[in-house]
Amino acid sequence: MESTVSSNNTFGRYFRSDLSAAISNFGISLLVFSTMAATTELFNGLFSLMLSGQWHGMTAGLRAPLFIIFGVIMLLCSPAKLYGHLTDRKEGTAFLMLPASRFEKYISMILITCVIVPLFFVVVYFSLDSLVCILDPTAGESLFSMIFKSRFHINFNDFSLNGLPVESFKAIISPWLYLDDLTQTSLLFLLGALIFKKSKVGKTLGSLILIALSLEMITTPIMSLAMFDKIHMLSEMENVDFNGEFFNTTFPLLSWMMRHLVLLDTIQDLLMNGLLLFLVWLRLKKMKH
Repeated sequence: MESTVSSNNTFGRYFRSDLSAAISNFGISLLVFSTMAATTELFNGLFSLMLSGQWHGMTAGLRAPLFIIFGVIMLLCSPAKLYGHLTDRKEGTAFLMLPASRFEKYISMILITCVIVPLFFVVVYFSLDSLVCILDPTAGESLFSMIFKSRFHINFNDFSLNGLPVESFKAIISPWLYLDDLTQTSLLFLLGALIFKKSKVGKTLGSLILIALSLEMITTPIMSLAMFDKIHMLSEMENVDFNGEFFNTTFPLLSWMMRHLVLLDTIQDLLMNGLLLFLVWLRLKKMKH
């Protein structure tokens, strides 16, 4: 019982210290990214005032892409800013000498990178965006309302899907489905920050592009060979009624995948995140200076 309490106290002290260091290393940058909702609204309003003599706020259709851009930049840059220094011999040695187990350091690292930093960004950004919409009626709907309420949808009735699984397409665009993708991005660039000594973000991006191209070069010929007979059959057919029933019969595997897009995406993300968590832990465990 005493050892458990002692261990909890050790982790608590280390976590507070690690969080304080994270604020020192990335706090100002995170605050800048998080307040861009108000900053961009101010600049847009002033620019509109100078040109037309009237204040016009940015609509949600313009603010949403900016939120995505700033969010992606934050996810890509934060791991290198928070823990990129660990590849430096002097600072890496000091990190390893801290009075906490590597597992405790690992848990603290994951919590700060994948939970606290993204959560702080989203909460502050959405709060300021909602405040902007309250103070400036010309800004229209807030991002929170647009993304997490009923208006964030695509009217699939406008498309001729011929019996294809519409409900599956509707489910795959849910914002909640992509929370694990945010974690995946943070883990990818955290791993890159712990592996590369310089140009961490650029080298991580380059590595991901090379891996994606390599996988495409491997899988494309395999898929082409597997579907060659059916593609050849379709090329010889005339007046094909390409409806859901025809697609289900001709391409049963693809049909099953399209009906279970959410399941496949969830399994894929769980496996990928599990692999990345293991690789980050392995890198931290093997780190020596």
